[in-house]
Amino acid sequence: MDADFRELTRGESGFDRRIAEISFNKLPFGRTPDVIATPRTEAEVVELVREARRAGRKVAVLSGGHSWIGAAIRDGGLLIDMSAFDEVEVDVPARTARVGPAVRSGALAERLAEDELAYPSGHCGTPAFAGYMLGGGLGLNWGRWKPACYSLRGIRVVTAAGDLLVATESAHRDLLWLARGSGPGFPGVITGFEIELQDRPADTRVSSWLFSLDDLAAVCGWISDVSPALPAGVEVATELIGPDRPEHHPSDGFPDKAVGVTAIAFAQSEGEARGALEPMSAGPGVPVLAHGELESIPFEHLHKGVDTEYPEDHRYLADTFWTDRDVGEALMPLQQEFGRAPSGKNVVIALMPGNGARQGLSNADGAYSMDERTLVMPYSIWTDPKDDRANGEWMAEMVGLLEPLSTGHFISEADLEAYPERLARCFTPANWERVLSLRDEWDPDRLFHAAPGYGAGAKASAEDGDAA
Repeated sequence: MDADFRELTRGESGFDRRIAEISFNKLPFGRTPDVIATPRTEAEVVELVREARRAGRKVAVLSGGHSWIGAAIRDGGLLIDMSAFDEVEVDVPARTARVGPAVRSGALAERLAEDELAYPSGHCGTPAFAGYMLGGGLGLNWGRWKPACYSLRGIRVVTAAGDLLVATESAHRDLLWLARGSGPGFPGVITGFEIELQDRPADTRVSSWLFSLDDLAAVCGWISDVSPALPAGVEVATELIGPDRPEHHPSDGFPDKAVGVTAIAFAQSEGEARGALEPMSAGPGVPVLAHGELESIPFEHLHKGVDTEYPEDHRYLADTFWTDRDVGEALMPLQQEFGRAPSGKNVVIALMPGNGARQGLSNADGAYSMDERTLVMPYSIWTDPKDDRANGEWMAEMVGLLEPLSTGHFISEADLEAYPERLARCFTPANWERVLSLRDEWDPDRLFHAAPGYGAGAKASAEDGDAA
């Protein structure tokens, strides 16, 4: 190989440490690549892909490693670590930015705020840009701005053939369509993104409430009733919260398990934010354990509190369920089982995107296409390996309760490892067929590792040796 790549080979000193560093989830995956290569330039990425093709070595791509199922850490082959591609270039007059795949979501939000600009950045600040975008980007203010992947205007990508292409609406549009939410099976290495920007909300306000889990029915009824009256610039999350969560703050008299509600108003003034949240002012008519009203948090700092809720050096299980039910119908079946959660850090989050109104996403604009009333996401979070079985059993119980209500899944957080059939249900049927067809077209020899689930598709072949 001509280029001087920084490489680590399995068995070499430092290899296992590097794998541990790039794995956000400390629950073992049981998968290890043969080689990790860290290119610094696009030319080096091209050479890596071409050499892998010549050697018959499969390729996976890492942008930040925040995927809790370790989507980039495949068994065998080459892992291309894109961590050196972390630059941001903002064009203020054009209201666009060029973003490297390794740029962290929170860092990008803070950089754009310097020019009073924004985009639907992640609720968490630690995921890297490529994984976030390829997963759809269910970000801040998405009720008004839509998922972040719809902000994409172009990508620079090294294909399975080893060609460097620029994909836009007018050239190689199929690759841009795939980049808008097709997930970890993307057939190429994206070296750069161009995104459209929005005006930064000048006055972001957060109101929060904490109630006893026993009052879940009343709380869910309140949220379901007021949600249609909220403007698109309000985002509401209803959470079942364990006692060791940072959102809980237990004290004397507090219940062990709680239900929390957080409402964020993305506005241009305090008055606008206050008016946007006014429909929630009456409350659910049950005792409030804690309440914060209209706290001012800059848009670019919203991720900081969320980051504390998903700590590093922990073990994670998670899954996602779209449903056409309202938040009460989605959460009430979970109340008893959540009360038996084996970890005090466990949480279940329910979002009503667009405040209960479907967004009308166009299948023609991007692969991302699930568009339902409520998204429910259970998380089990713990540290001690001795608790693996208990948390696994608890998550299986939650899955069993949610699956009968589910119309689909959100690809970024779905458990594709345990349930590979989830992948097809992260898309509309038409978009799933197109994802499979385009993957066949752009990577017919299966150079790139498939995500779990591709082997379950009608057009995916048994050549995907790593697909479940």
